[in-house]
Amino acid sequence: MAVQVQAERADSSQPLQFDAGQLRIDGKRRIQWLTGGVELTQGSLRIQAAEVELRDVANGRLALADGGSGGALVTFRQKRDGVDEWIEGQARRVEYDGAAQTVRFLEKAQLRLLRGAVVADQISGELIIYDHNRDVFEVQSGGAGTAAGTRVRGSVAPRPAAAAASAASAPPAGAAR
Repeated sequence: MAVQVQAERADSSQPLQFDAGQLRIDGKRRIQWLTGGVELTQGSLRIQAAEVELRDVANGRLALADGGSGGALVTFRQKRDGVDEWIEGQARRVEYDGAAQTVRFLEKAQLRLLRGAVVADQISGELIIYDHNRDVFEVQSGGAGTAAGTRVRGSVAPRPAAAAASAASAPPAGAAR
């Protein structure tokens, strides 16, 4: 399933800010561990998790977020570029690669595209990969050996321009066809 979505381009030029219960830094390996109700923000990007590992990698930063041992879900939210649309997602683990511009939602993954405050599209599966540069979503079920009923599910709303065009070409109510 391919859905047209682009992240806010200005986000990558904004400072990364965090709020957490605890921070541990390994300067030699260029890794930071945040624990205790972590909230990361960078421009419109927002990640909330029990714990986050930040790694400085070539050309960017990799954020590995986990819901923790209690089974909580990581939440992700980011504004689309140039429109009033948002990507919202949640999963047990979220991997955000700022350099590659990809987000991986792992285990109990759900993703929604909001137009304003209204959910337009939604998908779920055990793995959702969003590649910003290619503008592609990939959704996978748990595969063989997973719980029965694990399937990829979704709902995609008509695009506003397509809906308006089809409404304009439809005959008036009660007209003969």
